[in-house]
Amino acid sequence: MWKFPKTYELTISFEHLPISETKLKEMILEWETTQVSFLRPFWVLDWKTKPEALGHSRVSFHLQSELMNLDRIFAFFFPNWFAKGNRERLTNILRERIPTLQTTNQKISVWQKIESIWKEPIQLQLGSLIMIKASLEMEGIEIVTPSRHLQIHQNASHITLRVSYLKNIQYRFYQKWFKPPYPKFAECYIQTRDKHNDNSLGRVFYHFLGYLLEKESDEYLLPYFGFQPIVPKSIRELIPNEIWNALTEQPTENWVATNLKGEELEFRPVYPVSTSLPHHPK
Repeated sequence: MWKFPKTYELTISFEHLPISETKLKEMILEWETTQVSFLRPFWVLDWKTKPEALGHSRVSFHLQSELMNLDRIFAFFFPNWFAKGNRERLTNILRERIPTLQTTNQKISVWQKIESIWKEPIQLQLGSLIMIKASLEMEGIEIVTPSRHLQIHQNASHITLRVSYLKNIQYRFYQKWFKPPYPKFAECYIQTRDKHNDNSLGRVFYHFLGYLLEKESDEYLLPYFGFQPIVPKSIRELIPNEIWNALTEQPTENWVATNLKGEELEFRPVYPVSTSLPHHPK
């Protein structure tokens, strides 16, 4: 009888960092104020630093994670491949957090590509779905999308939020069910116009910006469940918490979202569970 592992541990080390040990410790201690949440689902069991010559230093992180069913299978049957994939991903995350190691255009490994296929949501079941329209002051904020022109009306941009309870995520080979109290979940869209190669403008669409949760501090979990992108921080800070109050205390009717790769609200329809006809709540 096979016994699949429930947890997984690994160690990641960096040597010859062009930063003093004192500054390195200060940086890691600051990370600990948020429990190093950017490494989730891994957490730090222990870390050690050591000074090196010429003001350099080294650091090692001992990490652990609880494994989901699919990860248990990979860790059991393909231990070397599983270790390599996680080490590459976590190393790249830490590189982005250590200023002296920041790099651009990181190549996506074969493991990361396979993992993204397995963990890519293809359908969502949502409860009590509602639409909220609002205007945000966008002065000084840019949406870097070459093929889109941001619509501005009296110094404000129009956004639409599709707010609901997240009840189920369907992946290609498995699904994730949530239990009450269901997480409050939203998609954010912003009004744009198509921009053609000659800089002329086309039709107006509500462009998908990303996902968000009721608590911004919980949004590190979104990539873990395969939700990309997350609403840009500059815009997330402008969205009032009151949007979540519009949901009923208990989920009522259920909806299904299927085209999660659509880039505009108009092409990301939702369907009532009881019928196959598309419907957009007003």
